Amino acid sequence: MIYELLKRHEANFFIMYASSKDPNFYYAVGMKLPDPAFYAVGEDGTEMLVVHEMERRRAERESRVKEIVSLSDVGFYEKVKELGVEKALAETYAEILKEHRARKILVPKEFPSFLYKHLSEHFEIEIVSNPFSKLRSVKKSWEIKEIKKASEIALNALKFFLEIVKRKREIEELRKSVELFVYEKGGLAEDTIISSGRRSADPHFVGEGIVEKHVIFDIFPKVRASGYHSDFTRTVIIERDEEIVEMLRACIEAKNEAIKIIREGIEAKEVHDKVCDVLEDYGYKTIRQKAKEGFIHSTGHGVGLEVHEEPKIFNSEDKLRSGMVFTVEPGLYYERIGGVRVEDLVLVKKNGCEVLTRFDDYVEVVP
Repeated sequence: MIYELLKRHEANFFIMYASSKDPNFYYAVGMKLPDPAFYAVGEDGTEMLVVHEMERRRAERESRVKEIVSLSDVGFYEKVKELGVEKALAETYAEILKEHRARKILVPKEFPSFLYKHLSEHFEIEIVSNPFSKLRSVKKSWEIKEIKKASEIALNALKFFLEIVKRKREIEELRKSVELFVYEKGGLAEDTIISSGRRSADPHFVGEGIVEKHVIFDIFPKVRASGYHSDFTRTVIIERDEEIVEMLRACIEAKNEAIKIIREGIEAKEVHDKVCDVLEDYGYKTIRQKAKEGFIHSTGHGVGLEVHEEPKIFNSEDKLRSGMVFTVEPGLYYERIGGVRVEDLVLVKKNGCEVLTRFDDYVEVVP
């Protein structure tokens, strides 16, 4: 994909300057780097990572990139005395690219402006969507293993929640307990949604106050060692309300009917349309009808190094590919009563899909 991009834009290199906090950079270099570093991949097959001297040995051991260069190797520190850090970095990287006869380079939208300004004095530069975002949408087998680890943590976190909610009703205390549980299992969960009452009609409201008749429990932990996430939601019935229960049953059916049609080759919008079809058949309004209440968001999103990444399960005509991992999460939201949502994570396969978060769809706390 990278080489096709370079050819299509008649460019010589695609470059990034970032730390491993940028998931595309982390995916490209395959190691954690706390400080920004320079990555370049060229039409001639060149692929290099330029790091600080203190990271050289670790990069040689851990990075998937074979050519590791330190800033000391390329005379950066001599340039700093005369030019200052930013200009010296730009000149150093410019010299490296010129050695490989670069004339035109591609940079992602998030590329630092100070480097763009300096490098544009030497090369033609074009800004493109980061190609690693698309590459990341199809998971390798080892990535799927990490997502499954995160999913197991998520499932166990809900089981833990279902036990402690019998004796705790303060949402902040519940969230604290759940996130500590996740940490002890090797994960990291932040802003876990434990939303109850009428405010649960706001899909991303994390929740506050006291648990009422039902709870949206939405957790998206990552495995600390690898950075790969899961994403999983159940609506937990604490005290039966027939209107809430009916909404929940509609969402459960919509989720399961959508999952039945998922396989390699279908368009993402077919999954979204299936969810809308079921909910509309129940008499609920959907985003397809431009509704302001009811089902008001997309059906799903990719999950991996980010909680929200490619593919988008909405109106896209992009075809699903084996190895894609994404959520299917129908929800219904009404200000006067609150919201419900059910969400599973699925792995696309040639003739179907695998649900990575298998759990009872209808969950009710029994005192």
